[in-house]
Amino acid sequence: MNKIITLIFVLLFFQQIIGQQFDRPELSNIYSSVVGPNSEPVIFNDINLNTYELLSTNIQFSEKNNIQKIVFAPLKLINSSGALGFLEETRINIVQKNGITTFGLGFGYDSSSPFGKKADRLFNNISFNSLRPKNAGEADHEYESFKSNFYKKQSRKYAKFYEDLLKNSYKFTLAYNISLFEIIGGDEVDLDMDNIIDNANKVESHNYSVNFTYVFSSETAISISGHISDKFSNPKGDQERVLYIGGSLSIAHEIISLNKNYEDSKDYLTALFKPAILLGASFEYQEAKENKEFAKDGIIRKNVITPFLDFKITPKTQFRVGIPIQNFEGIKDEVSFGPFVQWTLQIANKS
Repeated sequence: MNKIITLIFVLLFFQQIIGQQFDRPELSNIYSSVVGPNSEPVIFNDINLNTYELLSTNIQFSEKNNIQKIVFAPLKLINSSGALGFLEETRINIVQKNGITTFGLGFGYDSSSPFGKKADRLFNNISFNSLRPKNAGEADHEYESFKSNFYKKQSRKYAKFYEDLLKNSYKFTLAYNISLFEIIGGDEVDLDMDNIIDNANKVESHNYSVNFTYVFSSETAISISGHISDKFSNPKGDQERVLYIGGSLSIAHEIISLNKNYEDSKDYLTALFKPAILLGASFEYQEAKENKEFAKDGIIRKNVITPFLDFKITPKTQFRVGIPIQNFEGIKDEVSFGPFVQWTLQIANKS
C-alpha cells in the first residue's frame, strides 16, 4: 500500500496539467486557496475532507507524524454545468499515516459554485463584448495579438466574477473515513506468546465528521468541524473500541502578496490563484468518552493549538510551516510543541 500511494504522488507531482494555455475563459470550478485540507493540521489531518478543488494533496513531516494525503473530487471532471447538484462536491480521501491507511468519502455543498443562483445573479450583471472578425488587410499576427488582448480583458471580467462569487460564501461537508491497520489479512499470529492474537483487529477506526466553512473573501476564511470516532488503539485481540468526540476551529488570512501584479498572471486569470503568504491558527480537541482504559497511549484528552504560515508560491509550490502546541491529559499529563513542514499541491479543473 505504501508503494501504491507513493507512486500516485510521484505521478501527480510531475504531471504537467497546471497552467495550460486557454483561448477563452470558461465557467468552471476555481481555487479557494484560503480554504483547503489543512484546517486541521494535527489531530484530524488524515480524515479532513475540507477541500473544494479538483485535487488536493499534502505531505507532512514532523517528529511524530508523517502523512501522505490525496483528496480527489472526480465528478468535477464532468462538465455537468451544475446538473449533478451536491454530488459534484463528492470527494475521495486516501491517506497513509504512520502505517495506518485511511479511505474516506465526503459529500458537500459550495455556495460559490459557478452554477448556483448567486452565480447567475452576478454573471448577468457582467457586460461582455463580441470578438470582431478579422479586418480586410489586417495581418495574421496583428489579429492574433488583438484576440489575445481581447480574451485577456474577458478573463479579467471572469476573474472579478469569481472574486465576487467567493465573497461571503459558505461550504458544508459531511464525511466518513475508515482506517485500517498495517496488516489486514493473513494468518492470526501471537508473536509475543502472551496468548493474545496480535493481529485480531483489522479496522483501526470509523470516523464521522461535519464541517462548515465561511469564506469572507479570497483572502480570509474561517472553518469549524465536529468529529465522532470509534477506534482501537492497536490490533491486538484484548482491545476494546474507544469512542472519541472532537472538534476544531481554524482561521487563515492573507498577510503578504508575493506578486503585486497577480491580476495579470495566467494562474490568476485561469484559476484565481494568488501568490501570497497566509497567517493562520487552528484549535483541535479530542476526548475519549467510553472505554477510556483502552485509549491509545493512555491519552484521554488532547488539545492542540497550531499557529502556522502558508506559503503559496505557485499552484505547484505550496507549503506550510506550523508549530503545534499540544496538551495531553491521561495516565501521564504532558505539554509539548515542535515544528512541522507540510508540502501542498492544489489543482482546479478549469475547462
